Amino acid sequence: MRILVVGAGASGVLFAIARKRSHPKDEIVILEHLDEPLRKILATGNGKCNIANVGPLKDIYNANFATDLVSRYNSKTILNFLDSLNIKTKCVGDLVYPISESAVTVRNALINACIKSNIKIICNEHVEDYVVNQNSIEVYTKSNSYKCDALVFASGGKSSPKLGSDGSTFELLKDHGYVLKEFTPGLCPIKVGEDVKVLDGVRVKASITLLKGNKKIHKEDGELLFKEKGLSGICIFNVSRIIAVEPKEKYTLKIDLLPEVSDEDLGIFLSFNSPKELLETYLHPKLAKYLEKENKKGLDLINSIKRHTFTFKDFYGFENSQISVGGVSLRNLKENFESIIERKVYFLGELLDVDAPCGGYNLMWAFASALYLSDKI
Repeated sequence: MRILVVGAGASGVLFAIARKRSHPKDEIVILEHLDEPLRKILATGNGKCNIANVGPLKDIYNANFATDLVSRYNSKTILNFLDSLNIKTKCVGDLVYPISESAVTVRNALINACIKSNIKIICNEHVEDYVVNQNSIEVYTKSNSYKCDALVFASGGKSSPKLGSDGSTFELLKDHGYVLKEFTPGLCPIKVGEDVKVLDGVRVKASITLLKGNKKIHKEDGELLFKEKGLSGICIFNVSRIIAVEPKEKYTLKIDLLPEVSDEDLGIFLSFNSPKELLETYLHPKLAKYLEKENKKGLDLINSIKRHTFTFKDFYGFENSQISVGGVSLRNLKENFESIIERKVYFLGELLDVDAPCGGYNLMWAFASALYLSDKI
């Protein structure tokens, strides 16, 4: 069988390696529109490459199908396969990283596996269209055409376009009649309605509650990073993914800026000290000055510290996002990832409407779906 893969990202490359291992007579070609493969994986885990997560999967993925699949092709299965490619790993809590703590070693190992398996990666090839014939599929790029027996789309979503995921496949698939959910940035900083410019760069440990309207829908503790126009940090990234499902709704974030100190303790301190002394004792100087201004407006100081409210305004954009929320609806697929409307056309990874919070889960989905499909074509 001749298989053509669109996209030399994590899912496309691992699928090719796994498929070639189980079907060595297959001819597999990967088309990549950038000038090099696996560029996006270099940014994973801030360059350390958070490969997977060994923690529980309950309520992690937005689709039960994804949860079931990753439960079968779980972290142990994925790590054993990666180990066979000389990608050695270690756990830091539930997070899995390469022992080298470098995404470069992961990328190099995957590329070396392609070379050893005689898998051809052709860069600077952007797929513009394809035609499904009775016995074959013809794929057209700007300057070439390719014929194959099976076509696998693993071209990613729309996040980090400079690293390869620019969403260009989205319009092509729309033209071919697929049901698609528009991409929205996920796992990214958010912009807020309040002026937080003076807090740019301040980091604090915080407890964040997300409200849709007046309803609490998510709570998470973690590091909060203030940006010139909004908020960042892993907990905010996870909040952004939830907002992305219904981005036109009204959202507010209620933030405890001092979660390790109770209202009662702050009240006792305030009974013996001035509001300014309380702020200067417990908070970052920039944050203390920011809240001091609010206190002069007659706001309750303890409430402002423990239940500070920001209003969601917008996302920072795809260029600042780790994933895309949305993609090819699972309704387009048979159980084996084959299209229900086109013979021998398959889909993988982030291109599908599957997403998860920070922590290696999204890369684990890319790997799990790749291993799964390698057994199904």
